[in-house]
Amino acid sequence: MTTTATPAPGIPRHWDVELGGIRWLPRLIDKARMKSRGELGSYLCGHSPVDQGLLKRLNLTTDQFVAIVDANPTDEGVLEAIRAHGMDYPSARRWSEKFHTTYKRLIPLWSIDEGYVEPKPWQRVALKAFKPIEGAAMELVRKLSPAP
Repeated sequence: MTTTATPAPGIPRHWDVELGGIRWLPRLIDKARMKSRGELGSYLCGHSPVDQGLLKRLNLTTDQFVAIVDANPTDEGVLEAIRAHGMDYPSARRWSEKFHTTYKRLIPLWSIDEGYVEPKPWQRVALKAFKPIEGAAMELVRKLSPAP
């Protein structure tokens, strides 16, 4: 399933949108652009295990990836630049193909948090309790899990 819905402003593309056959890449591009504009908010860019998993297969650090995104205004330009940099395309494709099973516990959380799925009543309560501390929690993650 690929989600084609346009996210609300300030939300990166859905996790299952692909670029060059690689899930998460459009989302990571969006987060890099948000970071460069100072609009990342509580999102992580390079700090999450998902970002780190993809960056490893792209053979890039977070800073290198952000620089490529900054230098290329289109998704296709970013893809061409990371290919030229020497990404491990077969590894990135295998990682992408296993995405559903690898991150199956996180996927529902992302979908609820970003409004793609209507939360159940108990999830609504949990989300309401978490939102006031979300920014501080993500800042702690950024400190404890440095971006590669």
